Amino acid sequence: QEYLNKQLIGILLTGTLGFLVGLADDSYDTNPMLKFCGQFVCAVILISTDIYIHISGIFFIDALFTIFWVTGIMNSINMLDNMDGITASTSLVIFGTCLLCLIFQRLFISTYSFILIGLMGAIIGFLYYNVHPSKMYMGDTGSQFLGVMLSSMSILLLWNFRDSESGNFELKQILIPLFAFAVPIIDTPTVAIRRLARGQSPFV
Repeated sequence: QEYLNKQLIGILLTGTLGFLVGLADDSYDTNPMLKFCGQFVCAVILISTDIYIHISGIFFIDALFTIFWVTGIMNSINMLDNMDGITASTSLVIFGTCLLCLIFQRLFISTYSFILIGLMGAIIGFLYYNVHPSKMYMGDTGSQFLGVMLSSMSILLLWNFRDSESGNFELKQILIPLFAFAVPIIDTPTVAIRRLARGQSPFV
């Protein structure tokens, strides 16, 4: 119960911080480094509340990988928000995958399932205005919030989805997140390369 409360606090804090980081960027067009610092703090908060990827058994390596994952997903969801409905629909699929993992573990009646259902409901409502031709965009405010929620929930439910009796690393820990996040993972380097080819910074 203690860890559950700690993790929920971590999700609440990082969700709020991600929203504020995106809101500041939408309102004042902040420096990309300031946004990265906010993303880094989100990752540190998650790690300090026991939400990190157990991939090596060595805390330092796991923490570094978690920081890379959180900042990477927050940026990739931001970059993905360049076509009508793509970010919302992709997020819907990922949250749905997280929900399936809860069902497979017979943990559907849990706090996390209610969070996921709430997020998916909000996305469906947003998609009504975001499909082509879009009447509304989420901007950095929405993409940064979604990015941190996707990264935190995926750490809890996808990256750490393994047989309860085994404490060792399992292949499905990598395969499930890679398949679920295939679109943003492929899109991010593609966008970065195209921006660099045009002489633009991939961070702007």
